[in-house]
Amino acid sequence: METIDLSAAIPFFLHAIVEFPAAVNFYSNPSEQLSSAAPQAEDIIKQYAVLLFSSSLIALAFATRPVDDTSKYVAGAFALYHLAPTVRAARRIRGGETGTSYGKGLGGPYVHLAVHGGCLIGFLGLRLDYWASFQ
Repeated sequence: METIDLSAAIPFFLHAIVEFPAAVNFYSNPSEQLSSAAPQAEDIIKQYAVLLFSSSLIALAFATRPVDDTSKYVAGAFALYHLAPTVRAARRIRGGETGTSYGKGLGGPYVHLAVHGGCLIGFLGLRLDYWASFQ
């Protein structure tokens, strides 16, 4: 049986830790996620919450198995996902937003930048085999 590389598992665990509470928050409070959303948007936000929850389960599955090519492809896909909220948080900060005018409970743009940026770097490193060079 192959051993699990803990350094490669960290981004997957971090994704699950970050996105599970977000999924619960989005599902429980869909109207708080957008500043002035149409009522139909709540269903879309709830659907997104289920997608986040599903991605957390996928991340946990990959965190508990040895790294192979499939793990690296999934890491690349998760890196691409985390790029969007990282860029969005940077734009919010550059635009002068510092608080949580909407999306209460999710930490604001600085927390988003740090957390999603960390996930992005971790997954990108795994996809590019960067962490393997430290073993």
